[in-house]
Amino acid sequence: MHEFSLAQSVFDTVLTIAQEHKVDDVKTVILKFGVFALIQEDQFRFCFDLLKIDSELTKSLELKIIWTPGELKCSNCNFEGKITDNPQEHAELAPIFQCPDCKSFNTEIISGTETIIDSLEV
Repeated sequence: MHEFSLAQSVFDTVLTIAQEHKVDDVKTVILKFGVFALIQEDQFRFCFDLLKIDSELTKSLELKIIWTPGELKCSNCNFEGKITDNPQEHAELAPIFQCPDCKSFNTEIISGTETIIDSLEV
């Protein structure tokens, strides 16, 4: 479950930022996850909640998650834009996407895999 390691990383980063800025209480963390980051939101929230209860700094912290759309670039027709399709599995190694214009699988994900701490409210 990579959600726990991601939650641990986000939590550690929040603590580091709060300590660097001498903050006593973090009220809200806003995260941006790409729709293709393969994160199960309920599992991530569960893991993050387990981590935050042991710290006075984060005990009452609210977690907000914003899902960002995926974007694709096609090497055949040069399509570049947002997509909502589910990936096709390719040799069980990595998801690949079909171009919505020319239907080629010669594509590259250019956004939608990110995990970003967007902001903290203290």
